[in-house]
Amino acid sequence: MTDIGQLLIERWEVDYGDGSAPEAVTVPHAWRQDLPVNSEGPVVYTALLEVPKTACKLRFDGVSYSAEVAIDGVVLTTHYGLWDAFDVPLTQFLGRRVEVKVTVTKNGGETFPVSEVASGFLPYVYHTFGGIYAAVRILDLDVPLTQLAPEHSRFHVLDSKMFVDGKPFYPRGLLHWGWYPELGHTNPPNDVIRNEVVEAKKLGFNLIKFCLWVPSHKYLEILKEEGMEAWLELPVWNPSPEKQNQERIAAEVEQIVRQFRRHDNILLWTIGCELGKAVSADFRGNLTQLVKNLTGSPLVKDDSGGAEMYGGDLREFGDFYDFHPYCDTEFYPRVLDDLLTGPRTRKPMLLGEFNDCDVHRDLARLGLDMPFWASNLSELNDVGVRWQHDLPNVLRSSRFSLNPTKEHHNDLMESSRKKALFIRKTVQEGVRARDSISGYVITGIRDTPISSAGFFDDWGTSRYSPDECAGWNGSACLFLIPTRQTPWIHGGNRPGFRDHVNHFVGQILLKVGIHSEAQLHSGLIWRIINSAGTTVEQGATRFQTVEALTSTEIAQIYWNCDVADEYTFEVEFGNAKNSWPLWVTDPFGEKDREVWTTHDSLELLGFHSHGGNCQLSTAALSEQGPSLVLLTGDSTIPKPFWREAAYEFQNSCFWSAVPFAEKWSRLLPISGDRVISPTWLLALDKPYEVLLKRIDTRTYEEHAVMVRFDDCFVTTLRPFGGLGVQPTGIPNNPAGVAFIRAIAKVLAG
Repeated sequence: MTDIGQLLIERWEVDYGDGSAPEAVTVPHAWRQDLPVNSEGPVVYTALLEVPKTACKLRFDGVSYSAEVAIDGVVLTTHYGLWDAFDVPLTQFLGRRVEVKVTVTKNGGETFPVSEVASGFLPYVYHTFGGIYAAVRILDLDVPLTQLAPEHSRFHVLDSKMFVDGKPFYPRGLLHWGWYPELGHTNPPNDVIRNEVVEAKKLGFNLIKFCLWVPSHKYLEILKEEGMEAWLELPVWNPSPEKQNQERIAAEVEQIVRQFRRHDNILLWTIGCELGKAVSADFRGNLTQLVKNLTGSPLVKDDSGGAEMYGGDLREFGDFYDFHPYCDTEFYPRVLDDLLTGPRTRKPMLLGEFNDCDVHRDLARLGLDMPFWASNLSELNDVGVRWQHDLPNVLRSSRFSLNPTKEHHNDLMESSRKKALFIRKTVQEGVRARDSISGYVITGIRDTPISSAGFFDDWGTSRYSPDECAGWNGSACLFLIPTRQTPWIHGGNRPGFRDHVNHFVGQILLKVGIHSEAQLHSGLIWRIINSAGTTVEQGATRFQTVEALTSTEIAQIYWNCDVADEYTFEVEFGNAKNSWPLWVTDPFGEKDREVWTTHDSLELLGFHSHGGNCQLSTAALSEQGPSLVLLTGDSTIPKPFWREAAYEFQNSCFWSAVPFAEKWSRLLPISGDRVISPTWLLALDKPYEVLLKRIDTRTYEEHAVMVRFDDCFVTTLRPFGGLGVQPTGIPNNPAGVAFIRAIAKVLAG
């Protein structure tokens, strides 16, 4: 093989066809803002080349999308496809100085619409890109363009469990959409790749899922050097239903697979993502078998996300189950249970992407930097095929970008960051408690124009520390096992659990479990610490062996708690550590009943009471007097409490008396799925104070969750619970009891 390092063709001139003189550029190159973003070209790249005297060829590692290559005016080839390399023989030009001209047209325009080629998901994140975005090299003629798959796979599967190099493996993946705004293309330099891989590894991840794009070979090589695996999801998303377009997409996919199958750290292959009704079962089945035959991989799947979640023909193909549950936090345990394999064929079940949580991003800094992808100029940031395009207007209208200091912008960023951390910890512990789930991929690696759910922000800075992720995203994860509590409602039991972090004074049972990638042999050490920092209970359990990839109960701890307080429960098993807040309140009793007169035609509260001075209602009241109204009907509109939201807890005196502000584990059992209707508030025709405000972290719409007018509190919080795994009825819900008890004290003055 020729010395490639001396034969990179880096110096080119580019002619944008706008009448200006050609410009000198260095390849890799994307034309970015040199043309309006919705312009497909064509753009012409030209380079002078000294062709060696020995048999050789020119290799283009990546051109987006089509490339017509001419040498000394003779067109030698036209290539279609973003992601695969292609060769141009130089046999007839040996020993000569020649001019290479490459005419490039990008996808996303009239010639190559996004859905008619293997565009992947990037056009829906921002837009398509055009250019010679990867290396151009002279190689010996016999250097193959494609290589065979490894003879022996590093991976094997036993029922639902996966093994890598003979050892149990549990994928802890991070979703990557290939978003590199600093470059304008998907081919970052080696130091950028190395840095993001190392930083992801520090946060506990052992796999990167390339979601609907194809990384460079170097990226996969660096992943392997760092001991990490890859999931390659081929760039098929929302494809055209036309047969000829699907045949073109299939041909592009085949070329990608032939060129990338040599990497033995590609653990999983998926044909596409959330395909729904866009493609037929035959298309998916044939492509799945093709990839299986070409790679020999034991883990190939047709559709990441699956028809059971995203519709379409219910026939699925491949070696594992793959679901994308996106839901509010209180619903996750039950949604996960619904997805478990049960009596179906035993094979790995993966959560191919899930558990996103958009945070309040740094709008103030974005407003100052004003990157092209946040601009309201169509030539820089045309909407294209995106369904989410809120950020340009947000930056020009949001109080957090216009008056960040006055509006406590930084405080809200930190609040939503901690809320996201709570969500991810809570959900991941639920996943690790279910060993039928064989691994996961969390959304996502970096903030994008359509989402602020990244583990890294818009500038590539980590949003979380390794210590904040270690307890729930490591090779071993300790979790609490909830105690079942099946309420009797309307003549029969319904599913339910006791809250495992909010408790009543008395005997408390804490069940601890662990899931580990490797076999462990240890004993549990535990302690309970009160709000003053004093250890009130502690202990240790005998040594035991925990098998790899098996969710196992390792301790039942009985604690007779006689003081209502905020506690911390810390546990340690081998190298695994975790902790949880424990909120303990006095049980609901007769004194609580005596405070209220209830109005509950919907029978949500879980108790009836008459004669109290305060009104407690599940419908709006016309009566005057101290009251707490828990809205559920027409006076509300649906909005998730946890996903895509940040919260302002206004009136610090109130939240000191009602200690729930930013206490996310206390809010989980009383959180709702609705906000107060602005129309209903307007119809009150009286002044009111907003105490709790939901801020949508994508659109930045603001809605009240709790307000006060006169001596009446109105909220869509649910102290009676009943959603997902929330305890049902106020008397069964320790957080709900604490909430209405605190409100009663405020109403009493």
